Amino acid sequence: MSEEFLVADIGGTNVRFAIAHITESKDIRLEKLTVLATENWLYLEDAVTDYLKLVGARPRKAAIAFAGPVNKDEVSMTNGTWQFKQSELAPFLKMDEVKVFNDFCAKACSLPLLKDEQLLQIGSGAIEERGNKIVVGPGTGIGVGALVSVGDKWKALASEGGHIGFSPSGDLEKEIVSVLYEEFNRLSVEDMVSGRGISHIYYALGLIKGKHYSKLDAETICNQAHEESDPDSIETFKVFSGMLGCFASDMAGTFNATGGVYLAGGVLPKLKNLFVKADFRKKFEENDNLPFVREIRTSLILEEQPALIGAAGYFSGMFL
Repeated sequence: MSEEFLVADIGGTNVRFAIAHITESKDIRLEKLTVLATENWLYLEDAVTDYLKLVGARPRKAAIAFAGPVNKDEVSMTNGTWQFKQSELAPFLKMDEVKVFNDFCAKACSLPLLKDEQLLQIGSGAIEERGNKIVVGPGTGIGVGALVSVGDKWKALASEGGHIGFSPSGDLEKEIVSVLYEEFNRLSVEDMVSGRGISHIYYALGLIKGKHYSKLDAETICNQAHEESDPDSIETFKVFSGMLGCFASDMAGTFNATGGVYLAGGVLPKLKNLFVKADFRKKFEENDNLPFVREIRTSLILEEQPALIGAAGYFSGMFL
């Protein structure tokens, strides 16, 4: 029987746990997947302990994807309240090893492990098999992770690229930004290309058109776009998709991502029929300063748990 590992994906909104097994062919099998609200616990350690009691598992190793920088022993969630010391996790949980990743490092590690049926190519483009890869994911915030080839292994790189300044592209985006600057001193990419960004775009479009002053939450807007029940919600998602295309293009150039650009997150797969018709790829290719990005393949990750797969991949021997 293969060894089992605890894997976790800790976000500002939800925490995902599973028990992972790695087959001889390096395939990842996830069992006992559980998705819970992060706010149910004050501490990561208590959430892990309760999950293991719930499923009756006693793994000796764990790999945890965490939504925040993990370059120091003490880490804190970027869009949440959890914090802990990495060095204290294994003793507290009575495990031999606990590896903590930035969540987008974990998602980056999933990229060589995903199958064709877990991906949807958006537009044209190709990949270099050992070229650098990046993953970009709008959710509560927006994350960026990269995967770099080192010999016959891969090295994941963390990034807080979502906090760079936002630059509008085209007249409508400039109008939207002009409206929002009434409330913001500085707009970051995360203020625009994320869940709250969807709300900001919807609000600004309403003011520009003189139709409404609504500040709806992202879930409501996306549901209305999915149901095609509200033209403003559909337009909001299309504008959002274009902004995502520009940002993904800039990140592809930043990391020289000839191995592909991959899009993660829960919103895009639910609205994939709208997304494939939106301006994501058009905006991705509108990068005159970095013309080589036009040749890079962009793919939507359909797999619902890439961070858990990538976290489990840490124990496969494929990664440094």
